[in-house]
Amino acid sequence: MYTREALLRAFDPDLAESILTDRAPSVASLRLGEAVYNGMLCPTGLALVDCHDEAAVRRAVRFAADESLPVAVLNGGHDPWGRGLRDDHLVLNVRPIRHVSIDAENRRATIGGGALAEDVLAVLPNEFAIATGTVTSVGMVGLTSGGGYGMLTSRVGLASDSLLAARVVLADGSVAIADERHDSDLLWALRGGGTGFGVVTEMTIALHALPNLLAALVVVPLDAAEQAMLLAQTLIDENPVELGLFMGLMMTPGGPALVQSPLWSGGREQGESIVDQLAAVPGAQCIQRRWTSFRNSFDPGLEKAWPKGHHYHFLSRNITRLDEAAIKCLIASVHRIISPTQAIVLHDFHGTAARVGAAETAFALRNDHYVVEAIAGWDPNSGADVLALRNWVDSTILDLESVSLPGGYSNLLGPEESDRVRDFYGASGTRLRIVKNRVDPHDMFRSAIGRLDV
Repeated sequence: MYTREALLRAFDPDLAESILTDRAPSVASLRLGEAVYNGMLCPTGLALVDCHDEAAVRRAVRFAADESLPVAVLNGGHDPWGRGLRDDHLVLNVRPIRHVSIDAENRRATIGGGALAEDVLAVLPNEFAIATGTVTSVGMVGLTSGGGYGMLTSRVGLASDSLLAARVVLADGSVAIADERHDSDLLWALRGGGTGFGVVTEMTIALHALPNLLAALVVVPLDAAEQAMLLAQTLIDENPVELGLFMGLMMTPGGPALVQSPLWSGGREQGESIVDQLAAVPGAQCIQRRWTSFRNSFDPGLEKAWPKGHHYHFLSRNITRLDEAAIKCLIASVHRIISPTQAIVLHDFHGTAARVGAAETAFALRNDHYVVEAIAGWDPNSGADVLALRNWVDSTILDLESVSLPGGYSNLLGPEESDRVRDFYGASGTRLRIVKNRVDPHDMFRSAIGRLDV
């Protein structure tokens, strides 16, 4: 086992002062305990290296290769299992690599490997949208590498579908250019195949011309939730491309409720009609309705509801559609909620995303579906009944098994769920393993999201 002192002696002098361990938290810009959103995680890492540019990443990776050290890559920190920080791994903090360049003429953005969605949105012209997640603090590379569901999945596809090119530091310290002309197999793998192929230091993503969107928020009491969810499914079936509909079942100030957040990218009259229909369910209240740019469409309350540093327990399943059987399972679980920090959230997948061929990218599930997340959070100092909260998540997901699809969403599958990862990738798994064995034959990046046995 390396000590910090041994690492400092062995390391390139240019990197030595960027090393952080538990025993010297002032050395680098980021404390390990503050690195991930889920405060329940306590990985220490062997050491953390602040990487301010691609050259620093290359030096760190070459050092790890020479010393046979596994490498983890820390970016946004949203992974529920904290795979950016792993015990006995050399952790590369790429957050300082956050540059963003917008090429409006060619409708593309080039972003650093540590960029968060908020970094891109801050400079995004109002006439454009990007494929990203539902919160702005998520790391773009991690989200994109695993797929990336968001509010515009129906209109522009997953975040991975918008990936045009990437610069990747491979396990030997070399740099690969992954685009349609150079290493198209690696580009294919990066489009939803996980984070185990190297360190992405830069990627180019597509911009989508969508200058005016209708964003709304509709709250439905639980006794009308079944009717509202059946209506939502009908509206999605009728408007598979223009309607994105993020939903959550949770505790609100008025009691347990269904919260619907539609984002409409079609014509004004039809969009207003859809929100009117959602708001016409008995007891429903439309508390927000506005035409806006994509960059201004995000709900800051969603971020505040799940504060960084609280403890979280997550599990997920995929379901085909919102039919009576699935809805009854979901509503039954909501009746057992005991805290405002519990929720069931649903990410929709249809329209443009479902029209991509299953073999065109590594992201293999291209049929209409929903990702269902059961989440429980708690302040570790609040005296919360942690066992009850965890049991609620476990039982919610167990109850959904009879209506669930095999596999799952790799960004939400834990390290112990390798069977589900394998089931998700299916036939894509063979090609992914070929790429993995070529670019990382010794499995240096073994802490990756979407990891397949090699």
